[in-house]
Amino acid sequence: MAARENQGLQIALIIFVMLTIVLIVTTFLFFRNYQGEQEKSKSLMTKSTEAENAARNAIAESQEYKNMIGAATTDGKDAIAAASKKDLEKHGKTLPEGEQNYRALVKFLSTELAGANKRIVEITAHEEELAKNLKAEKDAKIAEIAKYTDNLATTAKDLEGERSKFDKDRKEITTNKEQLAKKFDDKRKEHDDLTKKSSEQIAAMTSEKTKLASLLTAMNDEKKRGESANEVADGKITWVNQRSRLVWINLGSDDGLRRQTSFSVYSSDESNPADAKSKGKVEVVRLMDRHMAEARVVDDDLSNPMMPGDQVYSPSWEPGRPEHFALLGFIDIDGDGVSDRQRVHDLIALNGGVIDAEVTETGKSTGEMTINTKFLILGDEPKVGENVDKDANIAAYGEAIGKASTLGIRTSRVKDFLDYMGYKTEDRTVNLGRNAKAGDFKPRLPEGVQRVAPGSKAPEFRKPALQSGKIGY
Repeated sequence: MAARENQGLQIALIIFVMLTIVLIVTTFLFFRNYQGEQEKSKSLMTKSTEAENAARNAIAESQEYKNMIGAATTDGKDAIAAASKKDLEKHGKTLPEGEQNYRALVKFLSTELAGANKRIVEITAHEEELAKNLKAEKDAKIAEIAKYTDNLATTAKDLEGERSKFDKDRKEITTNKEQLAKKFDDKRKEHDDLTKKSSEQIAAMTSEKTKLASLLTAMNDEKKRGESANEVADGKITWVNQRSRLVWINLGSDDGLRRQTSFSVYSSDESNPADAKSKGKVEVVRLMDRHMAEARVVDDDLSNPMMPGDQVYSPSWEPGRPEHFALLGFIDIDGDGVSDRQRVHDLIALNGGVIDAEVTETGKSTGEMTINTKFLILGDEPKVGENVDKDANIAAYGEAIGKASTLGIRTSRVKDFLDYMGYKTEDRTVNLGRNAKAGDFKPRLPEGVQRVAPGSKAPEFRKPALQSGKIGY
Protein backbone atom coordinates (compact mmCIF):
# COMPACT_ATOMS: atom_id res chain seq x y z
CA MET A 1 0.00 0.00 0.00
CA ALA A 2 2.85 2.39 0.85
CA ALA A 3 4.63 1.42 -2.38
CA ARG A 4 1.59 2.35 -4.48
CA GLU A 5 1.39 5.76 -2.79
CA ASN A 6 5.10 6.40 -3.48
CA GLN A 7 4.61 5.35 -7.05
CA GLY A 8 1.64 7.76 -7.43
CA LEU A 9 3.68 10.58 -5.93
CA GLN A 10 6.47 9.85 -8.38
CA ILE A 11 4.04 9.93 -11.27
CA ALA A 12 2.52 13.17 -10.04
CA LEU A 13 5.99 14.64 -9.57
CA ILE A 14 6.98 13.63 -13.09
CA ILE A 15 3.80 15.17 -14.49
CA PHE A 16 4.38 18.36 -12.52
CA VAL A 17 7.98 18.57 -13.72
CA MET A 18 6.85 18.07 -17.33
CA LEU A 19 4.14 20.72 -17.03
CA THR A 20 6.66 23.08 -15.45
CA ILE A 21 9.06 22.53 -18.35
CA VAL A 22 6.24 23.07 -20.91
CA LEU A 23 5.19 26.23 -19.11
CA ILE A 24 8.77 27.54 -19.03
CA VAL A 25 9.20 26.80 -22.75
CA THR A 26 5.84 28.44 -23.62
CA THR A 27 6.63 31.46 -21.50
CA PHE A 28 10.01 31.80 -23.18
CA LEU A 29 8.48 31.61 -26.64
CA PHE A 30 5.79 34.18 -25.82
CA PHE A 31 8.44 36.47 -24.34
CA ARG A 32 10.53 36.20 -27.49
CA ASN A 33 7.50 37.07 -29.67
CA TYR A 34 6.61 39.96 -27.39
CA GLN A 35 10.12 41.40 -27.69
CA GLY A 36 9.91 41.15 -31.54
CA GLU A 37 6.51 42.85 -31.66
CA GLN A 38 7.73 45.53 -29.25
CA GLU A 39 10.70 46.25 -31.51
CA LYS A 40 8.37 46.42 -34.54
CA SER A 41 6.06 48.77 -32.64
CA LYS A 42 9.00 51.01 -31.75
CA SER A 43 10.09 51.04 -35.43
CA LEU A 44 6.58 51.94 -36.57
CA MET A 45 6.29 54.66 -33.96
CA THR A 46 9.66 56.05 -35.12
CA LYS A 47 8.49 56.06 -38.74
CA SER A 48 5.15 57.60 -37.74
CA THR A 49 6.97 60.32 -35.83
CA GLU A 50 9.21 60.98 -38.84
CA ALA A 51 6.16 61.11 -41.15
CA GLU A 52 4.37 63.52 -38.83
CA ASN A 53 7.48 65.68 -38.63
CA ALA A 54 7.77 65.61 -42.45
CA ALA A 55 4.08 66.51 -42.79
CA ARG A 56 4.43 69.36 -40.30
CA ASN A 57 7.51 70.56 -42.15
CA ALA A 58 5.63 70.31 -45.51
CA ILE A 59 2.67 72.22 -44.03
CA ALA A 60 4.99 74.84 -42.60
CA GLU A 61 6.84 75.06 -45.90
CA SER A 62 3.50 75.27 -47.80
CA GLN A 63 2.33 78.00 -45.44
CA GLU A 64 5.60 79.81 -45.98
CA TYR A 65 5.13 79.57 -49.77
CA LYS A 66 1.57 80.86 -49.37
CA ASN A 67 2.87 83.80 -47.33
CA MET A 68 5.53 84.41 -49.97
CA ILE A 69 2.95 84.63 -52.79
CA GLY A 70 0.34 86.40 -50.66
CA ALA A 71 -2.19 83.52 -50.57
CA ALA A 72 -4.56 82.96 -47.64
CA THR A 73 -3.95 80.10 -45.19
CA THR A 74 -7.23 78.48 -46.16
CA ASP A 75 -6.57 78.66 -49.91
CA GLY A 76 -6.27 75.29 -51.62
CA LYS A 77 -4.14 74.26 -54.57
CA ASP A 78 -6.85 75.03 -57.17
CA ALA A 79 -7.56 78.48 -55.73
CA ILE A 80 -3.82 79.33 -55.63
CA ALA A 81 -3.38 78.02 -59.20
CA ALA A 82 -6.35 80.09 -60.41
CA ALA A 83 -5.05 83.23 -58.67
CA SER A 84 -1.56 82.63 -60.09
CA LYS A 85 -2.97 82.19 -63.62
CA LYS A 86 -5.05 85.36 -63.24
CA ASP A 87 -2.02 87.36 -62.04
CA LEU A 88 0.11 86.08 -64.91
CA GLU A 89 -2.63 86.84 -67.48
CA LYS A 90 -3.09 90.33 -66.03
CA HIS A 91 0.54 91.37 -65.47
CA GLY A 92 2.65 88.97 -67.53
CA LYS A 93 0.98 88.67 -70.94
CA THR A 94 4.23 89.46 -72.73
CA LEU A 95 6.28 86.81 -70.86
CA PRO A 96 7.52 83.89 -72.98
CA GLU A 97 5.64 80.63 -72.58
CA GLY A 98 8.49 78.99 -70.66
CA GLU A 99 8.68 81.87 -68.14
CA GLN A 100 5.08 81.93 -66.94
CA ASN A 101 5.96 81.92 -63.20
CA TYR A 102 6.19 84.31 -60.27
CA ARG A 103 10.00 84.69 -60.37
CA ALA A 104 9.94 85.71 -64.01
CA LEU A 105 6.92 87.94 -63.30
CA VAL A 106 8.74 89.67 -60.41
CA LYS A 107 11.78 90.18 -62.59
CA PHE A 108 9.61 91.52 -65.40
CA LEU A 109 7.71 93.87 -63.05
CA SER A 110 11.00 94.99 -61.49
CA THR A 111 12.30 95.90 -64.94
CA GLU A 112 9.06 97.72 -65.71
CA LEU A 113 9.24 99.53 -62.36
CA ALA A 114 12.81 100.62 -63.01
CA GLY A 115 11.77 101.94 -66.40
CA ALA A 116 8.78 103.69 -64.84
CA ASN A 117 11.02 105.29 -62.20
CA LYS A 118 13.36 106.46 -64.91
CA ARG A 119 10.43 107.96 -66.81
CA ILE A 120 9.23 109.61 -63.59
CA VAL A 121 12.61 111.23 -63.16
CA GLU A 122 12.51 112.46 -66.72
CA ILE A 123 8.95 113.71 -66.29
CA THR A 124 9.91 115.45 -63.02
CA ALA A 125 12.78 117.22 -64.74
CA HIS A 126 10.45 118.17 -67.56
CA GLU A 127 7.88 119.46 -65.07
CA GLU A 128 10.55 121.61 -63.39
CA GLU A 129 11.46 123.05 -66.74
CA LEU A 130 7.78 123.64 -67.50
CA ALA A 131 7.33 125.31 -64.12
CA LYS A 132 10.23 127.59 -64.88
CA ASN A 133 8.77 128.44 -68.28
CA LEU A 134 5.36 128.88 -66.69
CA LYS A 135 6.74 131.37 -64.19
CA ALA A 136 8.36 133.33 -67.00
CA GLU A 137 5.11 133.30 -68.92
CA LYS A 138 3.22 134.30 -65.77
CA ASP A 139 5.48 137.30 -65.28
CA ALA A 140 4.91 138.24 -68.90
CA LYS A 141 1.17 137.86 -68.44
CA ILE A 142 1.25 140.10 -65.38
CA ALA A 143 2.96 142.74 -67.46
CA GLU A 144 0.36 142.31 -70.16
CA ILE A 145 -2.45 142.55 -67.61
CA ALA A 146 -1.01 145.80 -66.37
CA LYS A 147 -0.84 146.99 -69.92
CA TYR A 148 -4.43 146.05 -70.68
CA THR A 149 -5.80 147.40 -67.42
CA ASP A 150 -5.50 150.90 -68.83
CA ASN A 151 -7.72 149.85 -71.72
CA LEU A 152 -10.32 148.24 -69.47
CA ALA A 153 -12.54 151.30 -69.22
CA THR A 154 -12.63 151.69 -72.96
CA THR A 155 -13.26 147.98 -73.30
CA ALA A 156 -16.12 148.16 -70.76
CA LYS A 157 -17.80 150.81 -72.84
CA ASP A 158 -17.38 148.76 -75.95
CA LEU A 159 -18.62 145.74 -74.03
CA GLU A 160 -21.90 147.42 -73.32
CA GLY A 161 -22.47 147.92 -77.01
CA GLU A 162 -21.44 144.36 -77.74
CA ARG A 163 -23.79 143.13 -75.01
CA SER A 164 -26.69 144.84 -76.65
CA LYS A 165 -25.70 143.27 -79.91
CA PHE A 166 -25.28 139.95 -78.14
CA ASP A 167 -28.81 140.12 -76.73
CA LYS A 168 -30.12 140.75 -80.21
CA ASP A 169 -28.12 137.86 -81.63
CA ARG A 170 -29.23 135.61 -78.78
CA LYS A 171 -32.84 136.40 -79.50
CA GLU A 172 -32.26 135.54 -83.14
CA ILE A 173 -30.46 132.34 -82.18
CA THR A 174 -33.34 131.40 -79.89
CA THR A 175 -35.76 131.86 -82.75
CA ASN A 176 -33.57 129.75 -85.03
CA LYS A 177 -33.31 127.14 -82.28
CA GLU A 178 -37.07 126.86 -82.07
CA GLN A 179 -37.30 126.55 -85.84
CA LEU A 180 -34.59 123.88 -85.82
CA ALA A 181 -36.42 122.06 -83.02
CA LYS A 182 -39.58 122.07 -85.12
CA LYS A 183 -37.65 120.81 -88.14
CA PHE A 184 -36.07 118.15 -85.95
CA ASP A 185 -39.50 117.00 -84.78
CA ASP A 186 -40.67 116.89 -88.38
CA LYS A 187 -37.59 114.90 -89.41
CA ARG A 188 -38.04 112.55 -86.48
CA LYS A 189 -41.64 111.96 -87.48
CA GLU A 190 -40.50 111.38 -91.07
CA HIS A 191 -37.87 108.97 -89.77
CA ASP A 192 -40.50 107.09 -87.75
CA ASP A 193 -42.68 106.88 -90.85
CA LEU A 194 -39.75 105.61 -92.90
CA THR A 195 -38.89 103.10 -90.19
CA LYS A 196 -42.45 101.82 -90.18
CA LYS A 197 -42.46 101.66 -93.97
CA SER A 198 -39.11 99.84 -93.95
CA SER A 199 -40.47 97.32 -91.46
CA GLU A 200 -43.45 96.72 -93.70
CA GLN A 201 -41.15 96.36 -96.71
CA ILE A 202 -38.94 93.93 -94.80
CA ALA A 203 -42.00 91.89 -93.86
CA ALA A 204 -43.14 91.93 -97.49
CA MET A 205 -39.68 90.94 -98.69
CA THR A 206 -39.57 88.12 -96.13
CA SER A 207 -42.92 86.89 -97.41
CA GLU A 208 -41.66 87.20 -101.00
CA LYS A 209 -38.51 85.30 -100.04
CA THR A 210 -40.60 82.48 -98.61
CA LYS A 211 -42.71 82.48 -101.74
CA LEU A 212 -39.61 82.41 -103.97
CA ALA A 213 -38.17 79.54 -101.95
CA SER A 214 -41.36 77.57 -102.55
CA LEU A 215 -41.25 78.52 -106.23
CA LEU A 216 -37.62 77.46 -106.46
CA THR A 217 -38.43 74.07 -104.96
CA ALA A 218 -41.30 73.62 -107.39
CA MET A 219 -39.08 74.80 -110.27
CA ASN A 220 -36.39 72.28 -109.38
CA ASP A 221 -38.99 69.53 -109.34
CA GLU A 222 -40.35 70.71 -112.67
CA LYS A 223 -36.84 71.01 -114.09
CA LYS A 224 -36.03 67.45 -113.04
CA ARG A 225 -39.18 66.25 -114.72
CA GLY A 226 -38.35 68.34 -117.80
CA GLU A 227 -34.77 67.03 -117.98
CA SER A 228 -36.01 63.47 -118.00
CA ALA A 229 -37.70 63.96 -121.40
CA ASN A 230 -37.19 66.26 -124.41
CA GLU A 231 -39.93 67.83 -126.48
CA VAL A 232 -41.76 65.19 -128.48
CA ALA A 233 -43.93 65.43 -131.54
CA ASP A 234 -47.64 65.97 -131.02
CA GLY A 235 -48.66 63.65 -133.88
CA LYS A 236 -47.81 62.28 -137.30
CA ILE A 237 -48.89 62.73 -140.91
CA THR A 238 -50.72 59.61 -142.12
CA TRP A 239 -51.41 60.61 -145.74
CA VAL A 240 -50.46 63.45 -148.15
CA ASN A 241 -52.34 64.86 -151.16
CA GLN A 242 -49.89 67.24 -152.81
CA ARG A 243 -52.31 68.25 -155.55
CA SER A 244 -54.98 69.44 -153.13
CA ARG A 245 -52.25 70.57 -150.69
CA LEU A 246 -53.92 68.56 -147.94
CA VAL A 247 -52.53 66.22 -145.31
CA TRP A 248 -54.11 63.94 -142.76
CA ILE A 249 -52.78 63.69 -139.19
CA ASN A 250 -53.43 61.16 -136.42
CA LEU A 251 -55.01 63.71 -134.06
CA GLY A 252 -58.70 64.30 -133.61
CA SER A 253 -61.56 65.31 -131.34
CA ASP A 254 -60.58 62.94 -128.51
CA ASP A 255 -57.15 64.64 -128.37
CA GLY A 256 -58.73 68.06 -127.76
CA LEU A 257 -57.75 69.29 -131.23
CA ARG A 258 -59.51 72.33 -132.70
CA ARG A 259 -59.85 73.72 -136.18
CA GLN A 260 -57.34 76.37 -137.24
CA THR A 261 -54.69 74.86 -134.95
CA SER A 262 -51.32 75.27 -136.68
CA PHE A 263 -48.44 72.77 -136.64
CA SER A 264 -44.87 72.74 -137.90
CA VAL A 265 -43.85 69.63 -139.83
CA TYR A 266 -40.57 67.81 -139.12
CA SER A 267 -38.90 64.79 -140.61
CA SER A 268 -39.80 61.43 -139.07
CA ASP A 269 -36.21 60.81 -137.94
CA GLU A 270 -36.00 63.97 -135.78
CA SER A 271 -35.93 63.10 -132.05
CA ASN A 272 -36.55 66.61 -130.71
CA PRO A 273 -38.73 68.74 -133.02
CA ALA A 274 -38.18 71.89 -130.96
CA ASP A 275 -34.52 71.95 -132.07
CA ALA A 276 -34.98 70.57 -135.59
CA LYS A 277 -35.43 72.33 -138.94
CA SER A 278 -39.05 72.59 -140.10
CA LYS A 279 -40.14 71.10 -143.45
CA GLY A 280 -43.25 73.27 -143.60
CA LYS A 281 -46.46 74.31 -141.86
CA VAL A 282 -50.02 72.98 -141.83
CA GLU A 283 -53.33 74.24 -140.41
CA VAL A 284 -56.20 72.01 -139.25
CA VAL A 285 -59.35 72.58 -141.34
CA ARG A 286 -61.58 69.63 -140.37
CA LEU A 287 -61.89 67.08 -137.55
CA MET A 288 -62.68 63.76 -139.26
CA ASP A 289 -62.60 61.18 -136.48
CA ARG A 290 -61.61 60.67 -132.83
CA HIS A 291 -57.94 60.50 -133.87
CA MET A 292 -57.89 61.90 -137.40
CA ALA A 293 -58.02 65.41 -138.84
CA GLU A 294 -57.56 67.09 -142.20
CA ALA A 295 -55.09 69.98 -142.51
CA ARG A 296 -54.15 72.27 -145.36
CA VAL A 297 -50.52 72.89 -146.30
CA VAL A 298 -49.70 76.49 -145.44
CA ASP A 299 -46.02 76.37 -146.34
CA ASP A 300 -43.76 73.65 -147.74
CA ASP A 301 -40.50 73.02 -149.56
CA LEU A 302 -40.73 71.17 -152.88
CA SER A 303 -37.17 69.96 -152.50
CA ASN A 304 -38.11 68.32 -149.19
CA PRO A 305 -41.85 67.46 -149.49
CA MET A 306 -44.06 66.35 -146.64
CA MET A 307 -44.29 62.55 -146.39
CA PRO A 308 -46.44 60.09 -144.43
CA GLY A 309 -44.76 59.48 -141.10
CA ASP A 310 -43.49 63.06 -140.77
CA GLN A 311 -44.04 64.55 -137.33
CA VAL A 312 -46.23 67.56 -136.47
CA TYR A 313 -45.44 69.80 -133.50
CA SER A 314 -46.76 72.98 -131.90
CA PRO A 315 -45.41 74.57 -128.71
CA SER A 316 -48.84 76.04 -127.92
CA TRP A 317 -50.83 72.81 -128.10
CA GLU A 318 -50.52 69.54 -126.23
CA PRO A 319 -53.07 66.71 -126.21
CA GLY A 320 -55.40 67.08 -123.24
CA ARG A 321 -53.57 69.99 -121.59
CA PRO A 322 -53.40 73.72 -122.41
CA GLU A 323 -49.98 75.36 -122.59
CA HIS A 324 -49.33 78.65 -120.76
CA PHE A 325 -47.67 81.73 -122.25
CA ALA A 326 -46.62 85.29 -121.43
CA LEU A 327 -46.26 88.24 -123.83
CA LEU A 328 -43.71 91.01 -123.51
CA GLY A 329 -43.09 94.24 -125.39
CA PHE A 330 -44.15 95.54 -128.80
CA ILE A 331 -45.33 92.69 -131.07
CA ASP A 332 -45.32 93.29 -134.84
CA ILE A 333 -45.73 90.21 -137.03
CA ASP A 334 -45.81 91.69 -140.54
CA GLY A 335 -43.39 94.59 -140.01
CA ASP A 336 -45.91 97.35 -140.72
CA GLY A 337 -45.18 99.16 -137.45
CA VAL A 338 -48.65 98.36 -136.05
CA SER A 339 -49.08 96.18 -132.99
CA ASP A 340 -50.24 92.62 -133.75
CA ARG A 341 -50.67 91.64 -130.09
CA GLN A 342 -54.34 90.76 -130.56
CA ARG A 343 -53.49 88.46 -133.48
CA VAL A 344 -51.03 86.56 -131.25
CA HIS A 345 -53.76 86.40 -128.60
CA ASP A 346 -56.10 84.84 -131.16
CA LEU A 347 -53.48 82.37 -132.44
CA ILE A 348 -52.72 81.12 -128.94
CA ALA A 349 -56.41 80.84 -128.09
CA LEU A 350 -57.10 78.93 -131.34
CA ASN A 351 -54.37 76.46 -130.43
CA GLY A 352 -55.82 75.94 -126.93
CA GLY A 353 -53.14 77.96 -125.14
CA VAL A 354 -53.55 80.27 -122.14
CA ILE A 355 -51.89 83.66 -121.60
CA ASP A 356 -50.84 83.98 -117.94
CA ALA A 357 -49.28 87.44 -118.04
CA GLU A 358 -48.19 90.21 -120.37
CA VAL A 359 -46.40 93.56 -120.43
CA THR A 360 -47.96 95.90 -123.01
CA GLU A 361 -46.29 98.45 -125.26
CA THR A 362 -46.78 101.13 -122.59
CA GLY A 363 -45.15 99.05 -119.85
CA LYS A 364 -48.43 98.08 -118.17
CA SER A 365 -48.24 94.66 -116.51
CA THR A 366 -51.20 92.29 -116.19
CA GLY A 367 -51.40 88.76 -114.82
CA GLU A 368 -48.51 86.84 -113.30
CA MET A 369 -46.01 84.30 -114.61
CA THR A 370 -45.76 81.00 -112.73
CA ILE A 371 -43.75 77.82 -113.01
CA ASN A 372 -46.53 76.51 -115.28
CA THR A 373 -45.78 79.24 -117.85
CA LYS A 374 -43.90 77.54 -120.69
CA PHE A 375 -42.91 80.39 -123.06
CA LEU A 376 -42.21 84.11 -122.68
CA ILE A 377 -42.76 85.58 -126.15
CA LEU A 378 -40.37 88.49 -126.58
CA GLY A 379 -41.49 91.46 -128.63
CA ASP A 380 -39.43 94.58 -129.28
CA GLU A 381 -38.62 96.87 -126.40
CA PRO A 382 -41.47 99.46 -126.38
CA LYS A 383 -40.72 102.83 -127.88
CA VAL A 384 -41.07 105.89 -125.68
CA GLY A 385 -43.97 108.19 -126.58
CA GLU A 386 -45.80 111.06 -125.02
CA ASN A 387 -47.81 108.94 -122.59
CA VAL A 388 -45.07 106.41 -121.85
CA ASP A 389 -42.67 106.62 -118.91
CA LYS A 390 -39.30 105.47 -120.24
CA ASP A 391 -37.84 104.41 -116.89
CA ALA A 392 -41.00 102.56 -115.81
CA ASN A 393 -41.23 100.90 -119.23
CA ILE A 394 -37.65 99.64 -119.20
CA ALA A 395 -38.02 98.53 -115.58
CA ALA A 396 -41.17 96.53 -116.36
CA TYR A 397 -39.51 94.97 -119.43
CA GLY A 398 -36.38 93.97 -117.50
CA GLU A 399 -38.36 92.75 -114.50
CA ALA A 400 -40.41 90.41 -116.70
CA ILE A 401 -37.28 88.92 -118.31
CA GLY A 402 -35.62 88.54 -114.90
CA LYS A 403 -38.65 86.76 -113.44
CA ALA A 404 -38.83 84.44 -116.45
CA SER A 405 -35.18 83.56 -115.91
CA THR A 406 -35.81 82.93 -112.21
CA LEU A 407 -38.78 80.67 -112.92
CA GLY A 408 -36.98 78.79 -115.69
CA ILE A 409 -39.41 79.96 -118.41
CA ARG A 410 -38.18 79.56 -121.99
CA THR A 411 -37.95 82.81 -123.95
CA SER A 412 -38.60 83.02 -127.68
CA ARG A 413 -38.73 85.82 -130.22
CA VAL A 414 -42.07 86.34 -131.95
CA LYS A 415 -40.83 85.06 -135.32
CA ASP A 416 -39.30 81.90 -133.83
CA PHE A 417 -42.45 81.23 -131.84
CA LEU A 418 -44.67 81.59 -134.92
CA ASP A 419 -42.37 79.21 -136.80
CA TYR A 420 -42.74 76.63 -134.00
CA MET A 421 -46.51 77.01 -134.20
CA GLY A 422 -46.54 76.55 -137.95
CA TYR A 423 -48.03 79.99 -138.59
CA LYS A 424 -47.25 81.80 -141.80
CA THR A 425 -48.03 85.44 -142.48
CA GLU A 426 -49.94 86.20 -145.60
CA ASP A 427 -47.84 87.78 -148.36
CA ARG A 428 -49.72 90.83 -149.59
CA THR A 429 -47.17 91.89 -152.23
CA VAL A 430 -44.55 90.25 -154.39
CA ASN A 431 -41.32 92.18 -154.77
CA LEU A 432 -39.69 92.32 -158.19
CA GLY A 433 -36.23 93.23 -159.31
CA ARG A 434 -33.46 93.30 -156.71
CA ASN A 435 -35.90 92.78 -153.83
CA ALA A 436 -37.42 89.66 -155.38
CA LYS A 437 -37.30 86.42 -153.35
CA ALA A 438 -37.03 82.94 -154.84
CA GLY A 439 -39.67 81.72 -152.38
CA ASP A 440 -42.22 84.08 -153.99
CA PHE A 441 -42.04 82.13 -157.28
CA LYS A 442 -42.48 78.47 -156.29
CA PRO A 443 -42.97 76.02 -159.19
CA ARG A 444 -46.44 74.63 -159.62
CA LEU A 445 -47.38 71.21 -160.88
CA PRO A 446 -49.21 70.92 -164.21
CA GLU A 447 -52.97 70.88 -164.05
CA GLY A 448 -54.26 67.42 -163.13
CA VAL A 449 -50.94 66.16 -161.75
CA GLN A 450 -51.05 65.01 -158.16
CA ARG A 451 -47.85 64.56 -156.14
CA VAL A 452 -48.31 61.48 -154.00
CA ALA A 453 -45.59 60.06 -151.81
CA PRO A 454 -44.44 56.56 -152.79
CA GLY A 455 -46.23 53.86 -150.83
CA SER A 456 -48.94 56.22 -149.53
CA LYS A 457 -52.62 55.67 -150.07
CA ALA A 458 -55.50 58.05 -149.48
CA PRO A 459 -58.26 56.88 -147.13
CA GLU A 460 -61.24 55.50 -149.03
CA PHE A 461 -63.72 57.85 -147.37
CA ARG A 462 -61.79 60.90 -148.70
CA LYS A 463 -62.30 60.11 -152.39
CA PRO A 464 -65.87 61.46 -152.72
CA ALA A 465 -64.93 64.68 -150.97
CA LEU A 466 -61.93 65.16 -153.24
CA GLN A 467 -63.91 64.40 -156.38
CA SER A 468 -66.55 66.96 -155.46
CA GLY A 469 -63.83 69.57 -154.92
CA LYS A 470 -65.14 70.49 -151.46
CA ILE A 471 -63.29 70.66 -148.17
CA GLY A 472 -65.56 69.82 -145.29
CA TYR A 473 -65.56 71.57 -141.92
